Amino acid sequence: MLLDCAYGVENLIDRFTLSMLKLCMVKAKNKLLGKGILLFLIGTLLLLPACKYSNTKNMTIYNLPDADEVHIGVVYPVEIEDLDTYYHKGVELAVEHINSRGGVLGKNLRIIVRDDKDDGHVAMQIANTFFEQGITAVIGHHSTNISYFVKDLYEENKVIMLTPIATGTNLFERESNYIYRIIADNRELAASIAGYMAETGLSRIAIYFSNDVFGLDFSFVLEDEMSKRGIVVIDRVSSVTPASIDAIMDRWRAFGCDGIVLAATSPRIIEPAQLINMANPNLPIFGADTLQKHSFLNATKSFDDAVNVALYPIGKIAPDFLEAFISAYGHGPGIHAISGYAAVNLLADAMNATGSTGSEAIAGFLSNLKDYEAIVGTLTFNPKTREFDGYKLSVHSFAYYIKLLNYDAN
Repeated sequence: MLLDCAYGVENLIDRFTLSMLKLCMVKAKNKLLGKGILLFLIGTLLLLPACKYSNTKNMTIYNLPDADEVHIGVVYPVEIEDLDTYYHKGVELAVEHINSRGGVLGKNLRIIVRDDKDDGHVAMQIANTFFEQGITAVIGHHSTNISYFVKDLYEENKVIMLTPIATGTNLFERESNYIYRIIADNRELAASIAGYMAETGLSRIAIYFSNDVFGLDFSFVLEDEMSKRGIVVIDRVSSVTPASIDAIMDRWRAFGCDGIVLAATSPRIIEPAQLINMANPNLPIFGADTLQKHSFLNATKSFDDAVNVALYPIGKIAPDFLEAFISAYGHGPGIHAISGYAAVNLLADAMNATGSTGSEAIAGFLSNLKDYEAIVGTLTFNPKTREFDGYKLSVHSFAYYIKLLNYDAN
């Protein structure tokens, strides 16, 4: 697990210590006090590496830039994501593979990890720190809410923000040149789920959604994609509790409900899913990447054949990656590990192809991407939507998902 150093404290200590060290070096020759302070500050500097995370030699949470390396920023809520997904392992494996092939522009690639704690204001502070350090490309952020909050800051500073996790369609509501995504968005996820429902004869669906940017966006595009296929949304609810479940299920039975979609994130969807399954074990439950987390998988083990998710059939489109991941970690990846791996490789390929780490060169490469073979599909940039087309998605039960990926949610 990544060390959660207090963001900003290490920089404050570092700057203060270096400033005082310079002052004391002048005075230390003649004054005992100056010598004492000098020794104290040297000791403080020696302790600073304790704030340095190095899960491998190529990932660090505290960094002093090294000219012999190429740096890419990675920002996400470290504790939340590392406990609930294998995202960091996908990023880590990508760096190892890239460096084993010669790195980026002949130098080793190092990932600079920052913890935004899923807080918009912290995310903005981190973005500004990246700008000050001269980092030109950042992989992040974790959620649609945070990504939407900070995307204009990256655009204004002409720094690439490539999100491998945030799926909200509103990220590209305004024209941008430096904001990209390498994961299927809510529209594509909804289309995949609605298409599967239509093929299997489901026609009357209820939606549980969260009252946040992600939940509202996903539920809206779900309704749109279902209506295109003649599927009726019979109810929308934002709260399912032990006190309300009986009334909700009575209403759904009266309306002929034959499926439920969860448009929210874990862990808030755990209790609703459990209550719905206890009330009607035969009612199929659907969701997107937000369901594919350890907490939700563990909580739904007893009915994993009733939960269906949109996923990348990675064993078919990228068997070498699946084999390498299992070999490295003893288990298969989840969707966030897959997209994290894809994001690091895409930026490294952009830098190597253009011969530059500059954001304008990277943006030019990404905006002209065509038939790019990634582990999530064969991607081509669509200038109208500013999204990549070509993701390969399919819908399967959790039971199949766990077997397909050799997934171990522990």
